[in-house]
Amino acid sequence: METLSLRRRKGFEMKNWKFKGIYLKKGWVSPAYISTDESGKIIAISNESPAVLDEVVNGYAIASITNAHSHAFQYGMVGLTENIPKGQGGDNFWSWRDRMYRIADQITPEQTEAIATMLYAEMTRVGYGHVVEFHYLRNDQSGKYYDNPNEMSDRLISAAKKAGIKITLVPVYYRCSGFGKGPSYAQRRFQFSSTEDYFKHIESLKSQYKDDTGVDIGLGLHSMRAASSEEIKEIIAYNKELPCHLHISEQMQEVNACVEHFGARPVEWLTNETEVGSNCHLVHSTHITESEMSAIIKANANVVVCPTTEGNLGDGFFPIAEYINNGGRWCIGSDSHITLNPFEEVRLLDYGQRMAKQQRNVFLNAKAGDSAALAFEAVIDNGRMAAGKQTQDYFEVGSDLDAVIVDANSPLMGRASDEGRLATIIYGLDIGAINGQISSGKWVVKSGHHTNKEEILNAFSKALCDIH
Repeated sequence: METLSLRRRKGFEMKNWKFKGIYLKKGWVSPAYISTDESGKIIAISNESPAVLDEVVNGYAIASITNAHSHAFQYGMVGLTENIPKGQGGDNFWSWRDRMYRIADQITPEQTEAIATMLYAEMTRVGYGHVVEFHYLRNDQSGKYYDNPNEMSDRLISAAKKAGIKITLVPVYYRCSGFGKGPSYAQRRFQFSSTEDYFKHIESLKSQYKDDTGVDIGLGLHSMRAASSEEIKEIIAYNKELPCHLHISEQMQEVNACVEHFGARPVEWLTNETEVGSNCHLVHSTHITESEMSAIIKANANVVVCPTTEGNLGDGFFPIAEYINNGGRWCIGSDSHITLNPFEEVRLLDYGQRMAKQQRNVFLNAKAGDSAALAFEAVIDNGRMAAGKQTQDYFEVGSDLDAVIVDANSPLMGRASDEGRLATIIYGLDIGAINGQISSGKWVVKSGHHTNKEEILNAFSKALCDIH
């Protein structure tokens, strides 16, 4: 019989885990046994017990979820924009943006790190194991570069490490205040001076973090209105090995301005004039035509939908049912973090279409299948690609053990069959049933409690007091 001490003498700290069950693409394996090496990579998956068990987890493991769109500093705004100031008249995306700018105007690197660390820790608690941080708050309060040009990027990566979440940092190119317009004072903290400067920044970060397995770097363009046509083309074409993210067609005002400036709608122009491909991740894409939808699908691009933020801002509904039924790729993000719940993102996306169409299971288009399985596959596979990762299965040999643990003793999970268990998790459970997060074979959240919460919470509370 192989003992733990014998395994240590072989030169690596192997660990054998037992789970109540794990969810793979072929379905549930119950019970399930996973072995990991000293770095937390999976070296074996089986339904047969090894001779030695190091940890028995009374829960069901599903793959950790990628949050494919995040603006960390906006977490400090939650609850502060659900009113209309006297004299404002009404409220929409653009008035919300003015209030967001006031927060962005004053926040320091230290406060950014404190807020991001709290946010990322909460993400791990609710099921996110990887975050794509769409990062444009990069300059100091005067609009100049920090002495360390990577200052704000380093702060966000430091926050992710403290929180125990993997991060794909997407520095965002932002130079124009609107179509055909120059930079504005309100956006001075967001701006790069040129694409040459932007690409130097990207390469600097890639070099700095090349040996860090928990950090990836992507490309980002804030929006069609934030750059010239040539700059948009340069960024899209720069490096097809990196994920490339941009906001697009979130608001009709933006769509109409694009038509006036370019003579075409945003997605129409982008897919006709640039090298859009499978590494491109179009955030929101709310207001698209059938032909634009077809162009996205033909290019094999991915749409990142952020339903709770889109609902909060009054953006509109992305036509998810038609998009899925035509073979479109999609995943989710929490964006402004008004809600932190990956399953709520899926539910809102699905239920909004059900109400609009007065039908059920609209993801399936009246075909036999499982809405939960379809949604989960999209969220995991396309979310990983949005983060610059790609795998064949939810858990597989050679990949990190990154898992969300669902309490096997929660009332609904206690009676769920293999057939209905995933749908129970996605459509039926509240966040209280998520009681663990494992990242690279180490507990980050256990029994619902983040391992470093008190220290993180104290810094977060101080940052919010100083800002507000």
